[in-house]
Amino acid sequence: MRHVRYVVWGGAFVATSAVLAVAVMNGELGDTTILTTVLGFGIAATGLALNLARTSADGERPSPAEVLDARAEQLAAAVEQQWQSEWRLRRLQDPEPIAVHWSSAEPWLADPREPGTDGRAPDDRLENIAAALDRVASRRLVVLGEPGSGKTVLAVRFTLDVLASRDPGAPVPVVVSMSDWRPQSESLDTWLARYLAGHYPGASWARELLDAGRVIPVLDGLDEMAPPLRTAAVRRLNTDLDDGRPLLMTCRSAVYADVVRSSDVLTSAAVVELQPLDFETAAAHLLRTARPVRGPGGTRTTAWHPVIDRLRTDPGAHPCAALRAVLRTPLMVTLARTAYDDTDADPAELLDDDGVRDDRAQRQARLEAHLLDAFVPAAYRDDDRRVDTALHTLGFLARHLERQGSRELAWWELRRELPLPLRTVGPVLIVGALAAAVIVLTTEATPGWTVLVAAGLLAPLCVGQALSLRGDSDRTRGHGPDGATTARRGRVPRELVWVLVGAIPLGLVVGMTRDLGLSPYPALLQRWEWAGACALAMTAGLAVATALGVLDLLGRPVPTTIPLSAGRGARSWRRRGLAVLVVATATAIGALVPTALSAPIRIRVICAASSGLVVAVALRQNPGTVGRVLIPRQTVAGRRAGPRGSVLTAVGRGLVKGLTAGFLLGLAFGVTNGTTLAARASVAQDDAPAGGSWHTSADGSRVFVADGWRHRELADGTRVVSSSGPVRWAVERWADGAVHAETMTLFAQGCDGECETLDKPVELRQHPGQEELLAKLPDGTFAQSWDLEDTLPPASRRWLELSTPERLLVRNVNEGVALAFSLGLISGLTVALHRWLVSPTDIARAGTPLDGLHADRATAVSRGVLLLVIGFLSSALAARLWPETTFAGSSFLIWLITAPLAIALSAWGWLLVTRLWLCGTGRLPWRLMRFLEDAHRRGVLRQAGALYEFRHARLQERLAARLDV
Repeated sequence: MRHVRYVVWGGAFVATSAVLAVAVMNGELGDTTILTTVLGFGIAATGLALNLARTSADGERPSPAEVLDARAEQLAAAVEQQWQSEWRLRRLQDPEPIAVHWSSAEPWLADPREPGTDGRAPDDRLENIAAALDRVASRRLVVLGEPGSGKTVLAVRFTLDVLASRDPGAPVPVVVSMSDWRPQSESLDTWLARYLAGHYPGASWARELLDAGRVIPVLDGLDEMAPPLRTAAVRRLNTDLDDGRPLLMTCRSAVYADVVRSSDVLTSAAVVELQPLDFETAAAHLLRTARPVRGPGGTRTTAWHPVIDRLRTDPGAHPCAALRAVLRTPLMVTLARTAYDDTDADPAELLDDDGVRDDRAQRQARLEAHLLDAFVPAAYRDDDRRVDTALHTLGFLARHLERQGSRELAWWELRRELPLPLRTVGPVLIVGALAAAVIVLTTEATPGWTVLVAAGLLAPLCVGQALSLRGDSDRTRGHGPDGATTARRGRVPRELVWVLVGAIPLGLVVGMTRDLGLSPYPALLQRWEWAGACALAMTAGLAVATALGVLDLLGRPVPTTIPLSAGRGARSWRRRGLAVLVVATATAIGALVPTALSAPIRIRVICAASSGLVVAVALRQNPGTVGRVLIPRQTVAGRRAGPRGSVLTAVGRGLVKGLTAGFLLGLAFGVTNGTTLAARASVAQDDAPAGGSWHTSADGSRVFVADGWRHRELADGTRVVSSSGPVRWAVERWADGAVHAETMTLFAQGCDGECETLDKPVELRQHPGQEELLAKLPDGTFAQSWDLEDTLPPASRRWLELSTPERLLVRNVNEGVALAFSLGLISGLTVALHRWLVSPTDIARAGTPLDGLHADRATAVSRGVLLLVIGFLSSALAARLWPETTFAGSSFLIWLITAPLAIALSAWGWLLVTRLWLCGTGRLPWRLMRFLEDAHRRGVLRQAGALYEFRHARLQERLAARLDV
């Protein structure tokens, strides 16, 4: 029933808007009947809206505690699904995890928990780690171990065990990699909120769960942080953790000992250490998981039996001692199982010395490298042809992470591997090159001028993008709690400063080179034509850069996680409806453009169908990637609001931001341009064409004659230019009474009314403050000149169209206001409506990196379509309000440029540029995301929410090292 009321209210609103728009366009708003109709529709729509709001407000809403419970359940479901999948991919359940034991660490590494206790926890096994944490009074535990000892597996096992036994509303354990935390500048909860929002798409409310104590941080890999950050991390944890707040953290034993020596222990935390595997445990696991082979008399044996027998009977031999040492870590046992499980390789080769005489440590290192090298070929054993490609690609990705000092592979960060120019302004350059190519191929523009204008247009964009990137800190790699980076919020004032600095000199250049007339198509002084063209193009580029800055698209790309075309929740109808609207709008735009160019009907149909199809494919989502919404969108912590606030708040903030930037640019450019033009006009008021002479006519008026044309100025300031002899021209009279004068060149192209040709003198008049030139007809009446001024010499035409300084100043300030209005309204409304209409949905399952890519693509395309639609409407409104300005009628061209750039500067657009370069140069496969998904399925990569990680840090290090071999 509520949906019906939404439809009725929406229909009333659309009807009111349509009637109001028609009344404004026809100038009939003052008519009583029209005004009454508009007011009636408005009152009805308002009544429906208030009734709907009252009905919704009176409905039953969950309490804040119920909201937090529901969100905790969503997060728990997402975490459990993610790590259960990873548990299966690692074959940890096949048949069971390796029996790893742990014991209390040395007492000096732990902080005593309570008086009367020794700070030590009892010895136990991997599967009892959750119970061990409960036995610690502070519920804080540090797990130490050597590389490959199973620290991450223990953290995952702890998470799954707690999730399996937790009660509804209880805290949710979440495994968090510590590699991207910068504790000097981020508090624990700020970082955790950013991490959760980035890894679990839609979890913009993570900070609320953290503040309520509904999250148990499982911090994996203190040792993976840079050395200076480790001590800062422990100090930050001791500062930020409240009493009784649980936590589990893993670290390498030697690293944690260094941290304790240089700073302090983790307050109130017990410390346990994973023990090396004993040989019999490792041997039993290998023998049980190996492929069986028929032995004598049908007995069961495996390829590992001879190896294990030799290791048992001759443990002190040189090759045996080294292999026994290698098999003391779960990582190496797992690698050995993978390398020799379902392959034809014989593990007996591990005992061959190959004639190399080395000590035990060297041989142990060679064996570990051998097992690491054998892992990827074993993972791709079903397709030997892909092994070399996989090794090369994985090595390149490992080296990329090594250069970034990270363990998390984010597809939007691959742009860092581009050369510096492409890494800074790649999408801008590609869009500019494509636009220039289209202009050259479809118009008569010369390549030189096209390149010149394109360069002028792109220059401010490139500068803005470079400055925005420079303003971003290296730590803003992921989402903020609201889906945006923290650095992006503080960048707006700096953007406005460089907009102001750029607008003033550009306005000065345009004012110095622009014609001093009021023609809607002003010509530039020929001697400075290139400078004026570049300045106007740079002004348009500055406007585009301002709009993109308001939309938060300049700077480091951050993917959005907003699904449009799928879902099974209470608001899925709204997302589907919006997707249908976006596709329909794209189809309409695809039909309007060729229609404006008078293309044949089949071209219009093809363009419309292609536009709709391309946008529909871009918005397409995998239906299985979007979960149901458990919490009504309008309810956040017990108040009626969306994830980004109410619609009025979203629109208000967007408009304030957009109009502030727009008016700063528009007024700065308009005032500078107008002042410069007015100053030039005040000097040039008495300038007459060179080479002429003054004469006195029969009525006593002064006439200046030059190049056969007579120039005079009437008492009211009207300027008149007339020919000394007859000129052949034409007059066209339309049925509505309009009369136009034109040259024979234009007349030869066709006549749509009653036409006649004349062979008489031409007299053109320019009245003060009017843009139209009037031609005097033989009967004493006047016609609007279409192109008759083209018959004048250039100097005479400039003198005729010369305007007063006051008029030039007012006109250009108005033009700046129109620019500001259009720029601010379009960018502000676009960012507001986009954030409100397609706000993030609450998660019910973990998103995959491919899901995030699809969602970002859908968001980017919908944003571009919204820009075109709002740009067209607001440009039309600006033209209606300021019809005398040049920008109001042509500002839509700016948004034709902004829309594709808004798409290209998204994270998805950056990935396209990255693929063009890295895939084109052979460093990555063209189907990169499919390759990463396949590597994850094979167990080479693990999924960490919306990112990937290598299965183990040592595997990443080895693959990166192999790239140099």
